[in-house]
Amino acid sequence: MKKLILTALIALAAVPALAKNEQIVFSTPNLAMPFEVHMQRTAVKAAKEMEVQLQVLDSQGSSPKQAADLENAMTRGAQGFIVSPNDVNAVSSAVSEIQHAKLPVVTLDRTVITEKKVPHFGANNYKGGQAVADYVKSKFPHGAEIILLTGQPGSSSNIERTKGIRDSLKAGGAKYKIVADQTGNWMRSEGMRIIESVLPSLPKKPQVILSANDDMALGAIEALQEQGLKPGEIMVTGFDAVPEALARVREGWLQVTADQRPGYAVVTAMSQLVANIREKKAITGADYPPIVITLENLDQAERIGEAGQ
Repeated sequence: MKKLILTALIALAAVPALAKNEQIVFSTPNLAMPFEVHMQRTAVKAAKEMEVQLQVLDSQGSSPKQAADLENAMTRGAQGFIVSPNDVNAVSSAVSEIQHAKLPVVTLDRTVITEKKVPHFGANNYKGGQAVADYVKSKFPHGAEIILLTGQPGSSSNIERTKGIRDSLKAGGAKYKIVADQTGNWMRSEGMRIIESVLPSLPKKPQVILSANDDMALGAIEALQEQGLKPGEIMVTGFDAVPEALARVREGWLQVTADQRPGYAVVTAMSQLVANIREKKAITGADYPPIVITLENLDQAERIGEAGQ
């Protein structure tokens, strides 16, 4: 009997115990951005359902602050990290420290460059940029003059997204001409300011305002409204499929956006991170193409329920 009990105890010891209240850190680049706020809210809800303790760290657009926050979280005993890097390079040393400490770390939405690859969860920004530009070309097969609004320099989402856009336009030939190319740093106010200043300076109206995110596109739409233009008079594109952008798609002001399904990415990242801590399961990451959202498939957007009627 004692031998049987000993055998049973050894077998139970070999099975990882499912714990609760693990300390997980979610480091965001800037909670002033509506897209980041949505991911934060989704992460908080998922953490509650998975019974883990989640600490959300707002980097406030500062890479040094994000790096310091991550290092401090390590010293306080965090057991797992979800990082959406403010800059592709600036927080790499902090992420490497987490790896060297043998703690699980993943990136969300934005990638980071480190010596050892970090599992990543998020839509493929390059393919998304390509898809939006391909849509523009399909609507203007004979060419178009384009204002390009790019995001925060240094962020992987901006680097990959705008590369996809530029490669697609380049493949279409010289008939697709970028007449103004400026960074709006993801900000709505900057998108508005750029269009207010650039549009009157051009010899003729461009056919397209191609924006690397929805916030800048919404600012551009405000500028067009102030200048008396009507919906669709200039095609405006976005990226992120935030609720207000989806409402503008319905109204005809925004012709296309790209849905990264951020809620899916957050929950998948959290699930794999927790399974790794509790059961030592491998973290595989998730890379998938965004869904191009237009008026025709508006009901497919992840956040359409928040876009009103």
